[in-house]
Amino acid sequence: MAIANQQTDAQRREEQRVALEKIRAGLATRVRILVAPDACPVCRACEGAYEFGDVPELPLEGCSRPGGCNAVYAPVLDLYGP
Repeated sequence: MAIANQQTDAQRREEQRVALEKIRAGLATRVRILVAPDACPVCRACEGAYEFGDVPELPLEGCSRPGGCNAVYAPVLDLYGP
């Protein structure tokens, strides 16, 4: 019998908080929220790039995706690209 890897919102929040701090400490100029193809409308509405002071906390409040919010932070490296 397989055991599903279910994370609580608190675990997801802590994981994404750590990811955001790593992005902030690196070369990123901003942070982007990425969502999966099966994202709910709340997550779709929040998808995009943010200044560090304006980025919403993940998991997103009001997410209705079965299994919980799976939005993640990603760095925006616009000053260091080709």
